Amino acid sequence: MALRMGGAKAGKEVGEHLMNEGIAEDQAVKRFIEFIEYCKVGKITLGETIRMKENCETFGLKTEEPSCFFTTSFLNGFFSAVKNQHVKEKKCIAMGDPYCEWEFR
Repeated sequence: MALRMGGAKAGKEVGEHLMNEGIAEDQAVKRFIEFIEYCKVGKITLGETIRMKENCETFGLKTEEPSCFFTTSFLNGFFSAVKNQHVKEKKCIAMGDPYCEWEFR
């Protein structure tokens, strides 16, 4: 629960900060992706879904269901602040998938 709450709060604050600075939605998302890669959290691509390879949250984990609690919450907080969208994790490296993937809802 702490991971989810912390991730959602952090993602929302980052998104709100960028929006309060007058940055356009698309530019805010671009900066967010650059930030994630700069911090070496993972390699992220954005299209109809969000995909992340080398997600640091999944290193060494083996699970039967998606387990990226912090990342999912961070993405939800960020995208709710910037685009009024939410995400749901559909694939996870910890489940044996080649990347973690989130769908927009």
